[in-house]
Amino acid sequence: MTKTTTRDDVLRYIYKETSDEETRAIQKQLLMNAALMDFYNQMVETISRISELQLEPSPRSQDRLIRYSAALKAESIT
Repeated sequence: MTKTTTRDDVLRYIYKETSDEETRAIQKQLLMNAALMDFYNQMVETISRISELQLEPSPRSQDRLIRYSAALKAESIT
């Protein structure tokens, strides 16, 4: 019986979370199934784009947080 490769399997393959046996089976399915290969390519591109996103607050946001924090200190009771 042949196991069907799912999108979840492809994602695990991309993130290197598959065993050697699963990796070989998924690679074979990618070569034989154009729709699965399209999904693979889309996910690799998406993951690449996500890694390029800005993951820090902007200087404007940082400034607002600092001013807010300073205002709270001024209001505190000692």
